[in-house]
Amino acid sequence: MKAITCRYVNHSKGLLVVLLISAIVRFVAAQFASAVEGNYPPLPEYLEPYQDYKHLYLNDVKRFLEGQMLYKDFHSAYPPLWMYTLSAFFKMYSSYWSAAVPLLLFDTLTPLMVYLIARRIVDGKWSTVIGLATALSPASIWYNSVLWLNPPPSTFFLLLSTYMLMSKRVKLSALTLALATLYKQTTLAALPILTIGVCRLTSKRGLMWFIVIYATMVSVGSMPYLALFPSLYLWALGFPGLPTPPPYVPEDLTVWEYNIVKPTNLGTIFGVLGAPWLAIFLRQHLIYFILLGFAALSLIFLRIRDVGGEALIRYLLYSQLLFILLFPRGTYKYFFTAALPFFALGCRKKGDLLTFLAVNIGLLLVPRFFEPWFALVVMFFAYAVARENLALRTQ
Repeated sequence: MKAITCRYVNHSKGLLVVLLISAIVRFVAAQFASAVEGNYPPLPEYLEPYQDYKHLYLNDVKRFLEGQMLYKDFHSAYPPLWMYTLSAFFKMYSSYWSAAVPLLLFDTLTPLMVYLIARRIVDGKWSTVIGLATALSPASIWYNSVLWLNPPPSTFFLLLSTYMLMSKRVKLSALTLALATLYKQTTLAALPILTIGVCRLTSKRGLMWFIVIYATMVSVGSMPYLALFPSLYLWALGFPGLPTPPPYVPEDLTVWEYNIVKPTNLGTIFGVLGAPWLAIFLRQHLIYFILLGFAALSLIFLRIRDVGGEALIRYLLYSQLLFILLFPRGTYKYFFTAALPFFALGCRKKGDLLTFLAVNIGLLLVPRFFEPWFALVVMFFAYAVARENLALRTQ
């Protein structure tokens, strides 16, 4: 009884330490961001200092609250739950920072979710270290806590879905994955791995419940837009292969251009280095590469004999990085912040934490045109860390 009480106290202590540090760091960052209201001095392009919160999110919230319809009356690149959440907080208190409150809350809770997942695979002390590493992640602080960009809600619910699956609570895993998707559609990259995980960790009945609950929640949460104008809604969310509906002007995939506003893709580096024809070719055919890439990743994951928590986390990391590498419409550096918690969960020693820090710094400093390829670099480090730790455990 005494041992159980001691473990409970240590668990509560670690949880509170991670939550406290995460909250303090984000409160300080938010105070600074709120004070300057997006009026930062000129910053290097490679930091991608986007002011989407000031110039896009707030404007969209105001239009929505004025009665304009999402996707039809104004363009929105995110699923509806994103707009509902930001609008609810802005409606309660109209100020520059109010719509950012949910972003900061989810960002504060993400290291706590990482800590809870880590508790299922490592001891309490190391779980606290992993949670703190996530809370102090430089790239996440910059993009999520200072610039107030969009990943925190979807990242939190993706981690929560992972935790629920590791706990074999399939229905809650499906529900929380659906919430993640309704905040940011890019979490669909995790769907194949989580679906295979459900199949391997539970039963056929569990798999059926997972698919039904997820599909139902995403469909219902996408109403009325999915019923009224499905092609416009899906196109607005960036699903590749859909024709551009009027009154929007189709993007010319035969023309090469590069600027800070446009996302970067696998071929961007070739255009910058003087081979725009290769950049255009890759852009036009990346839809096939990403389909093949995820089919291959799923098959490799299916062949793993022991699909435990560590394997699930590692392949979820690979899925996020593969999406960043191959997504046809291109990605931004802040997309990496959804993958960083999964990288942290693979750390098992001090050297791994230094690697995690190096990945963060590298992400901030790498040239924009190389950022999709940087996903391969991160994948290599994640694989090397996992192999090294496996070798140490089997000695």
